Amino acid sequence: MKVLFFHRNAEWIGIEYLSSILKKAGHETELIFDPGAGDVEYKFRFIEKIFDVTEKMIKMAKAYKPDLIAFSCLTNLYPWVNKMSRLIKEVMDVPIIVGGLHPTLLPEYVIKNPYIDMICIGEGEEALLELVESMQSGCINYSTKNIWFKRNGEVIRNPVRPLIQNLDSLPFPDKSLFRKYGCFSERIYVMTTRGCPYQCSYCYNSYYKKLLNFPGFSYLRRRSVRNVIDELKFFKSQYPIREVFFCDDIFTIDDKWIKNFCIIYKKEINLPFKAFVHPKTVKREIMKLLKDAGCIYVDIGIESGSEEVRRKILKRHMSNQDIINAAKILKEVGIKFCTLNMVGLPTETAQQMRETYELNKIIKPDGAIVSIFYPYPKTELADFCLENKLIAPEEYEKICNGEGGGYKDSCIIIKNTDLKEAKRQLILIPFLTRTPAFLHPIIKALPINNFTRILSIPFLSIPRNNYIRTKESLTMFMKSNFLYFFSKKFPFNISDKEQSCATK
Repeated sequence: MKVLFFHRNAEWIGIEYLSSILKKAGHETELIFDPGAGDVEYKFRFIEKIFDVTEKMIKMAKAYKPDLIAFSCLTNLYPWVNKMSRLIKEVMDVPIIVGGLHPTLLPEYVIKNPYIDMICIGEGEEALLELVESMQSGCINYSTKNIWFKRNGEVIRNPVRPLIQNLDSLPFPDKSLFRKYGCFSERIYVMTTRGCPYQCSYCYNSYYKKLLNFPGFSYLRRRSVRNVIDELKFFKSQYPIREVFFCDDIFTIDDKWIKNFCIIYKKEINLPFKAFVHPKTVKREIMKLLKDAGCIYVDIGIESGSEEVRRKILKRHMSNQDIINAAKILKEVGIKFCTLNMVGLPTETAQQMRETYELNKIIKPDGAIVSIFYPYPKTELADFCLENKLIAPEEYEKICNGEGGGYKDSCIIIKNTDLKEAKRQLILIPFLTRTPAFLHPIIKALPINNFTRILSIPFLSIPRNNYIRTKESLTMFMKSNFLYFFSKKFPFNISDKEQSCATK
């Protein structure tokens, strides 16, 4: 069976795992990738219009002659998935399956899409393999758990299966798919966990825990240290890696695991790395171990500088002092940190938004990433907005359709929230956090527009991270477009040096 994945914007580890498990079973996979013209940090729409690769992607899909086309869909990618599915169906008679966050949150909405034949809810490795095996046999198994089918004008809604408990049983992700498009170069992205122990009201995890709750099965799972180290050693042998990014929701959730990891990582990998941490998991002993093992910077979730907003709205039960203490520990052990902040929250006042800056001013981070609240469907906070009529029906329809900007530049109108002030703080907080006080009157007088938004980007993180992200974005854009417009060997030519890790 030939399975063709489509994706946009950035490397996606979920697709890499799906590819590796299919390849291990003897199937063939490939990827068609849209670089998105800087769609991650900021949308440069004029560039995207000039370098539109849509027609070439469809042409290459036809040339590949897949038996199945698969998308992994975040909410903000749904408009693109809808467009590409429609264009594919106009020229190809091939089944399309869409999995990922958006169809898991809104299965009834996505399955109604006339261009989508199947959706996958929850984890896809076992479900997709089972589906592909049955398709290869000539008799599709319409009772495959996690997958909803359309058949003879009806929808077959299968139940979800338990989550994969032994993550070590999965083959290493197939990074060769995204490598040829330049999606990563000197920094490799790795996940050691699935799930999160917290119940933040704005996060999809709160809904996932209810949907995928099976007695005796854990929602939060972690790979063994040895399995993670073996993956890193394998990819070090394949690519010129200079840094590792552990992109787990929270890397520091198990002190015993971290202690063991730090010892082996320093001995066998010894590369600088970055991770996400939670203020309540920042302990001096653990941070010292991370620093000694090579951790040079972390992202830490603050979200709001208002204790009232954090506790009552966001369900993040920590005090400002907890955050200040965490920042102090990070500074003392020598780990740089960037804060993750959110403004424009339901019922949040302009003064409470400014408190987010004030807290950042106290802890003096090395960068401040700010987003405007976007009510992702089925999250507890989105339900709160609906129940209290803070979102009009037409606004919620935009969300279901993946419109409204997403978390980077949300333009969803939430009643009783000052969107204008939120957009102001989105730009000002990174500036004010990283500049001397004598410049603040000038910065506060700056107009709030797209130009100042672009100017604020270098202040979001430390120079090293900005350099890597800029390099990744430029390499991805240039290499992808070169492959589409100039390469005679393309499509789907992987160099001999890059071998699949599906059997590892």
